[in-house]
Amino acid sequence: MTCRDEILAVARKLSQERPDGIFTIQEIVAAMRERGTQHLDATIRRHVATEMCSNAVGREAGKYQDLERVERGQFRLL
Repeated sequence: MTCRDEILAVARKLSQERPDGIFTIQEIVAAMRERGTQHLDATIRRHVATEMCSNAVGREAGKYQDLERVERGQFRLL
């Protein structure tokens, strides 16, 4: 399973548990660790904050339009 696939699975679960659907990067990292991920924390954080975030800034920003940053360190699924 790719890092992105694991993040999406965890993000879906976290979104369903909250009325506003918002979660943090740290919650994603913690949930993926609990599931026994092989991915480094830095890789997970980069995917969430940059590659998977539609409103991120940078070279690899918004590569996948999966998440939206709603506040610093807080995201929701699109």
